[in-house]
Amino acid sequence: MKRFKRDMSLILAGMALGAVLSGGVVAAGITAEPAWSPIYVDGQKVQMTAYNILGNNYVKLRDIGQAVGFNVYYQNGVQVDSGAPYTGEAPTKAIPQLGTPTPESLQVSSMKGTELAVGERSSLLVSPAGTNCTSVSSNPSVAALEQVAGYWVVVAQAPGSATITVTNSSGESGSLAFTVKADVSIPTEIGLNDNMEIRLEMVRLINEVRRENGLTELFVSEALMNAAQDCSTQHVSDHRPYDYKILPKYGWPYGASYNLAILDGDKLDKAAPTAISLWVNSPGHLQTMLEENATCVGTGISVAWGRIYSYMVVGSPKWANAYT
Repeated sequence: MKRFKRDMSLILAGMALGAVLSGGVVAAGITAEPAWSPIYVDGQKVQMTAYNILGNNYVKLRDIGQAVGFNVYYQNGVQVDSGAPYTGEAPTKAIPQLGTPTPESLQVSSMKGTELAVGERSSLLVSPAGTNCTSVSSNPSVAALEQVAGYWVVVAQAPGSATITVTNSSGESGSLAFTVKADVSIPTEIGLNDNMEIRLEMVRLINEVRRENGLTELFVSEALMNAAQDCSTQHVSDHRPYDYKILPKYGWPYGASYNLAILDGDKLDKAAPTAISLWVNSPGHLQTMLEENATCVGTGISVAWGRIYSYMVVGSPKWANAYT
């Protein structure tokens, strides 16, 4: 189980930055410059925009919440919910329905709904609000319970069903039934060998960049090739914990670093050099290609909705994977 000790006083200090910074910004005699120092979460390197101000590095609070796993959203001010997974949105309130418990009973709802996939976590929302409650699962092997910062979190363990019952100090209670679905390791709709010629050309160009910078070439890893192609076929515009969680499923139980580029869909024949050029001209992405201790590489290319989703991932058996 991944654990993270949060010092909220330090995290909230980063909110003083205010608006998003870009490039070098000067205000009231203070200069903010992009900071390229690597950032790690539980030993796993993550991509995060950072700025250096007066010798200190700052990142967006939302980026920290997304990387570490707590929610940040705006609702009458900036709200930080250390007991809920990151969504970037304010939690929805349960809408009373006919047949719901009487006002004297507890109303129980789930942040992510009542259908979860194996490995998912969802915070329980209890009304009337209060943290002085006990919570019991009818089937802990399917849906276990953890308490985070005084709040209950449901952890999907295995396919099946379970009922969570919450009781407060006055003896009032409420319950919620959960269904846990299997986590499919390798979805059949993913073409792991699709666009292989273009993907191998990306590998060749990545190694060319490394040679030009005095570094050794990377070996092609089938596990990383499959993981990168899986990520590509998700057709998303940003990095997610999913990228790292799937690595062991393809036989890579080690750490890794990803790059992503989204290109015009009518330029598939130029996808390899275009993606590499974009990464070379982005200091953070270039740093991933030039990971000195990396030994292996994988690439992924897929097309959807008129866009090309290009991925590369580098890693080493000596790197720790925080998501295993």
